[in-house]
Amino acid sequence: MFGGVGFMVDGALACSLSPRGLLVRTGPDRFPELVARPGAEPMRMAGRASRGWVEVSLEVLQDEAALRDWLAVAVAAAREAGGGR
Repeated sequence: MFGGVGFMVDGALACSLSPRGLLVRTGPDRFPELVARPGAEPMRMAGRASRGWVEVSLEVLQDEAALRDWLAVAVAAAREAGGGR
């Protein structure tokens, strides 16, 4: 669906990795804070920006701590979306 390899948590898509970068589920509540981070931008589908997903550039993800942080965001948002099963 998003053109990459997706990773599910509690039945919800948490993130997807593609040659463009990491697509991260943020949920709408944390979206404004997270999209303001360096290397992050709103996911766009059919020209429209999403308010619950951000694309994170591969350059940002070269730092292991940054990668772990973005994955923690994705897992937490997926657990919330999946009902915390």
